Amino acid sequence: MKKFINPKCILVTGCAGFIGSNFVKRFKEDFLKTKIVGIDDFSTGRRDALDKIVVFYDGSILDKKLVENIFKKHRPEYVFHFAALPRVSYSVEFPLETTEVNILGTVGLLVKSKDYGVKRFIYSSSSSVYGGAKKLPTKEEDNFPDPKSPYAIQKYTGEPFCKTFSELYGLETVCLRYFNVFGPGQYGDSAYSTVVSAWLEALYFPKNKKAFLEGDGSKSRDFCYVDNIVEANILAMKMMKESKGEVFNVAHGERTTMKKVKELIEKYTGKRLNLEKRPDRKGDVKHTHADISKAKKWFGYKAKDNFESGLIKTIKWFKGRS
Repeated sequence: MKKFINPKCILVTGCAGFIGSNFVKRFKEDFLKTKIVGIDDFSTGRRDALDKIVVFYDGSILDKKLVENIFKKHRPEYVFHFAALPRVSYSVEFPLETTEVNILGTVGLLVKSKDYGVKRFIYSSSSSVYGGAKKLPTKEEDNFPDPKSPYAIQKYTGEPFCKTFSELYGLETVCLRYFNVFGPGQYGDSAYSTVVSAWLEALYFPKNKKAFLEGDGSKSRDFCYVDNIVEANILAMKMMKESKGEVFNVAHGERTTMKKVKELIEKYTGKRLNLEKRPDRKGDVKHTHADISKAKKWFGYKAKDNFESGLIKTIKWFKGRS
């Protein structure tokens, strides 16, 4: 069996974003000698989230010349592709702009990864590709993608591209489908904002955000604390099995209702959360619940932080901001 060797250099796209910045923070602790190269254009990332350790390039993944220069100069062994124009509603409003970044940007990175002999390309996909999954808990192979928004289509399109680049060119690729990510670094008014950060923003920074609830609170989500997402990316890099575009759910593997989220936020903040009642959003799914057994089997993934422990850490971060 082949042995994993710590990389000399990795590339992190979207390194100043919510997930990307959390990834860099953890990666630098685990791999002290690895050079971390990053690219971000701050369309959703924040300058204050940018780690000083990163060899940083300010620009878009659509800038072919810049991307070519990065690969040519640094020759990263692994690419962690977090960069995207997120948010379903934004993609509905701007389908062309988001398609360029989320599809063409991804394909451009795959091309350069192929050209420069990258060992493995790790792609951030989304549970939104399922639409409303027919079977719960959702298994990758039992629920054929049924995307309901431009963003979901864009994220899904990256997956067959990864698979094709593996089969045609021998570039190893891994696709990680994230479920409802939350945690420190996610601002309640940000593009990636989940109900957790939106409600905490409203509690601690009421001028920034008003809290609301769509529906009766019975909807449930398989939330995933950001450290689990980071862990999954590192495990996917270290995985000994060959991956030709394999797709993996990354989540807690448990459901939490909106009512329960409210109850736990009030319990751990000691504050009362007043929610404006709104009707259900059109096309919104009732429940998400991931089966994470494939990721466990292939690379030993398990959610170290459950919803409650992740929430406590997230509240601590919000308190630190106020």
